[in-house]
Amino acid sequence: MTIRVAIVEDDDILLHAYAEAVRDDEALLLTGVHSTAEAFLERVEHEQADVVIMDINLPGISGVDAVRLVKPRFPSVQYLMCTVQDDDESLFHALCSGATGYIVKSASPDELIAAVKDLHLGGSPMSAGIARRVIRGLQMPRGPAPEIAQLTERERQVLEELAQGYRYKEIADRLQVSMDTVRTHIRNLYHKLQVSSRTDALNKLYPR
Repeated sequence: MTIRVAIVEDDDILLHAYAEAVRDDEALLLTGVHSTAEAFLERVEHEQADVVIMDINLPGISGVDAVRLVKPRFPSVQYLMCTVQDDDESLFHALCSGATGYIVKSASPDELIAAVKDLHLGGSPMSAGIARRVIRGLQMPRGPAPEIAQLTERERQVLEELAQGYRYKEIADRLQVSMDTVRTHIRNLYHKLQVSSRTDALNKLYPR
């Protein structure tokens, strides 16, 4: 089965090298090359690529945002993020956007093509250093979301009472305030955390 591949890369030299590597492999078909995410987004439906080699740092819309925009529309398309960046923030933003592979630009053409094929077969190829960062990130305990810091002391108390399973009336009694006051605190903390339910708020306090 032929694997349809599109490339999004703003470095002309790398774009040419990636394109040649794809063309040289009989199992791959190059469907398009783009120097910007905007150009890719305009052609994504027409090209119908199986795998997209996507740079992260692009002029205009970033590679991460491009994946985030198009992944819901075409969920079967797989994205191999290819970048000089190997820092944790770029890695996790890319993976959270919907990318399933991550390779650094220092990888050889053979490694790039192997990653494309692995991705198409259901794998999640990553450069060795990237894989170690993912494992370390999963093993490290995660603290509360940054938005928690916006809460007042009382709002934080109310949230922690919710975490223990108390109802509004019970929270009011425990904190010796009125029900209306509890409702106001909950409404405010939901707004600050940008959530609309107890479960979503608790996920901010205790990320999984």
